[in-house]
Amino acid sequence: MKTLIRLALTVSLLTVATAANAQNGYSAAGYYAAPQAQAAYAQQQANAQAWAAYNAQQANAQAWSNYYAQQAAAQQAAAQRAAAQRAAAPVAGNSQIRFDGRFAAVGQTAPQALQFAVYAANTLQNKPYVLGGGHRNIEDSAYDCSSSTSYILMKAGLLNRCLSSKEFATYGEAGAGRFITIWVKPGEHVFMTICGLRMDTSGQVTGEGPRWRTKGRSYAGFSPRHPFGM
Repeated sequence: MKTLIRLALTVSLLTVATAANAQNGYSAAGYYAAPQAQAAYAQQQANAQAWAAYNAQQANAQAWSNYYAQQAAAQQAAAQRAAAQRAAAPVAGNSQIRFDGRFAAVGQTAPQALQFAVYAANTLQNKPYVLGGGHRNIEDSAYDCSSSTSYILMKAGLLNRCLSSKEFATYGEAGAGRFITIWVKPGEHVFMTICGLRMDTSGQVTGEGPRWRTKGRSYAGFSPRHPFGM
């Protein structure tokens, strides 16, 4: 009987202790669940950091994509501007004219005025530049931009007197010619192209007079004109 009483008391005490532990959150299930919750929380934090890194990477990639798109647009715009300039300017030389580095030549079947113009331009290749030279005398020791252009046109029978750069603004017809084009910036400069090969006093050497030029130059601000029929 006493044994039964002791057993009953023991069971009662165990029941009370278990209930108290359960109320205080110290049940076996709660004890083993805590590490799992911590692991889940740590995993959640790791996932959040991974997503943050991914979003930052995406934003960075988008920024670089925008940068490359801007660079490509700038390069395309530059290429379009260069193409427009090339289209506006004549090509240096074509199949109707030959240039050996100093003198030019055209075929015998070319119009006579064109042959005379090329020959006259060749005779100016060693002349220096002097402002006002060639305006008083057709044959002179030095020439400037307008007198050298006038000289070539007069020798070709396409002009009867020396013109200034301002006067060339109304010479001949407007637009580029088939063989000869006069490029005019009134009061500033004038030069010519013959079959696309440029004859100009503007070069890389100060004081250098009229020469055949194969290097490019800016045609901005110049208006093209040409002799009648040329």
